[in-house]
Amino acid sequence: MKVLTDFAGQNWLITPAALAVGEPPPASIHDQKWLLVLTGVAIANLEGNSGAQWLHETLSFLPDMAGPQNSGPLNWAIGQYSIPKPPGANYVIGFSLEEWAPFVSLSSIFNQDQSINSGFAVDVWRPTHFSNGIDAFTHQPVGNVFTGVDVDVAVRDTDAWIYRVGYNITLLGKIVFLSVPKTLFRSDFDPTPDGEPPATAQAVGTAKVEGPAGSVIVIDPPFAHFTKWVQISRPTGPEISSFVGLLTETDGFGVYNFSATIFMGSKSGIASISFETVSQGFLHLDFMPNNRVRMDDIDGTEFGSFPRNAPFVVQVTLNINAPQSTAHVVLAGGASGETDYTLLPPFQPLAPGFAAVRVWQGFPNTGAFDATDIRVTRAV
Repeated sequence: MKVLTDFAGQNWLITPAALAVGEPPPASIHDQKWLLVLTGVAIANLEGNSGAQWLHETLSFLPDMAGPQNSGPLNWAIGQYSIPKPPGANYVIGFSLEEWAPFVSLSSIFNQDQSINSGFAVDVWRPTHFSNGIDAFTHQPVGNVFTGVDVDVAVRDTDAWIYRVGYNITLLGKIVFLSVPKTLFRSDFDPTPDGEPPATAQAVGTAKVEGPAGSVIVIDPPFAHFTKWVQISRPTGPEISSFVGLLTETDGFGVYNFSATIFMGSKSGIASISFETVSQGFLHLDFMPNNRVRMDDIDGTEFGSFPRNAPFVVQVTLNINAPQSTAHVVLAGGASGETDYTLLPPFQPLAPGFAAVRVWQGFPNTGAFDATDIRVTRAV
């Protein structure tokens, strides 16, 4: 993946979205829906490397939404319509989507000298994986936060260039103010040699590996990717195979966000993600053979669907509080579905001791599955 940060030009239009006949007006300006159109040209500078094969690459870019010095359409709308901001400066401005329609095309190409079977392509485009967060006013989860567009392109010939791509992105959603979270764990497998277990020191927090030797290793996978992954497999025997991310601290009551990208092959057995104290789990998700997700095998609740042989994203918002702890689970990025779940009564008292996240495969499941970009944050 190549992240584009330079633009030849950016344009935008933002206006309040009209109400349908009979539709009630928003309760406040923070509930207002906005129509936002982003157009412009991003500088790619992608050079081909072969006259016999296509070079395939994913370009990723995010136009200016709410940049420094009050730039971008969101800051303009906030000023123009006097939208109240949260007190202090510990927040970021985002755009939570209801509908989206991006478009990206070639804007400038070049082929030096003689053209030998040269070619240029924009194959497909899609929103970058949405992010989520916590509303700085209501302290409730916010999803589908726009983070840009990913564009699959291709170029062929050793002296052929895709210089620029043009875009037209139409979005419908709400302007949101998100609390800046505190990161408690973030994986980073890139420094670890292929075939070795993950390092103890991660980007944030520490990790440990449990299970038979060689059952949890770092890989450079054969599918399209831009970071290394951890592969978890359970060959035989009673042991489980686990990658455990240990949080930097145990913060007790609060709102926590977990996210990870998962890859399940066609022969992958049940894969699991658990949320744990220092000694036992209080919630876990099972990725089932029927391509659905089960919430705690005691309860048996299933929802959504996920693909095989393609990466997808899992996001869990844990709201841990004294009367009752809940989880909001979202599948995205090739998977789909979401559910609200109340922790089972035996596990409610354990949730404030949240200290680790476990990605694992247990008896009697075999095969392998992969994970990357494992993160835990807490709203502050």
